[in-house]
Amino acid sequence: MNRRGQLQRLAALEAARNVHRMYFRTAAGRTFSLDIGDVMAIVMDGLGWLHDPTADPPRSRTLEALATAVPDRELGLIGQTAVLAAQQVMEEVKR
Repeated sequence: MNRRGQLQRLAALEAARNVHRMYFRTAAGRTFSLDIGDVMAIVMDGLGWLHDPTADPPRSRTLEALATAVPDRELGLIGQTAVLAAQQVMEEVKR
């Protein structure tokens, strides 16, 4: 396989891998991505805990990372909800 073919194959693999990722930006301008499944799990765990404070609070590095993101319009409704839920959970856990 020639170099062009290898580059095309690599691009296809990267595109397939990134299709299930959401991209976020911090206030400092750093960008990061998370798996959509992980983001949705955080939203469900976080919102569930916020409505049942007797349960153990969710904790994970993914939650901590998501809480650092800026909830801007580019994220859409799901992304913004995920960021705001993560931030709310982190604030409540600190109390």
